[in-house]
Amino acid sequence: MIDVSNITVTRSQLLATKEQLVLTRQGYELLDKKRIALMLKIIELEEKVLEKAKQLQASTNKAQMALARAEAFVGEGRVKAASLGTKDEYSIELDEELVMGVRVPKIQSNQSREKQFNSPYVFNSTSTMLEEAGDAFRKNVDGILQLAESEVQLAALLKEIARTTRRLKALELIVIPRLKGEYSYIRDELDERERADHFRLKLAKEIIEQKNKGD
Repeated sequence: MIDVSNITVTRSQLLATKEQLVLTRQGYELLDKKRIALMLKIIELEEKVLEKAKQLQASTNKAQMALARAEAFVGEGRVKAASLGTKDEYSIELDEELVMGVRVPKIQSNQSREKQFNSPYVFNSTSTMLEEAGDAFRKNVDGILQLAESEVQLAALLKEIARTTRRLKALELIVIPRLKGEYSYIRDELDERERADHFRLKLAKEIIEQKNKGD
């Protein structure tokens, strides 16, 4: 039931309400298209997240195996010593990009690596095994950052689709029915006024005709 106390019953208001109803329906259609597009992008991102999670798991297993081989071959002490001789730093910056019109975080990482050439081993099978373990863990970190970026983007899109769905529901259940009710009320009131005016004019015409006949 709409509140008619503040509704202006005029022909111009009827046209304005009709135009607002048309624009609101157009907005609803655009939002619905956006929601569908978001759903498709979310499905795509979910598949991407699952794939990156599998890759990260494989990368983690590979890194752990490489570390275990290195420790078994040269000893845990020498592996720790070698790790202290090489310094890797990850500088992570958060940026933004537009995905389906939504601003989502983008992780940018820059790896800075410094090799210490005074390490306690020469370039042979021992150093190669240690290097392989180090490379495996560096790739593992890259995988973690890539997965984190996809998960953060997915979370942002899920939040946006929830917001879009709420707006659609508000338009569908509240705004559009209210505008339709106001439009129908104004139209019916104007029609009633037009019928009343027509009746009064007809009655006045009959009175005048009867008066003229009496004269």
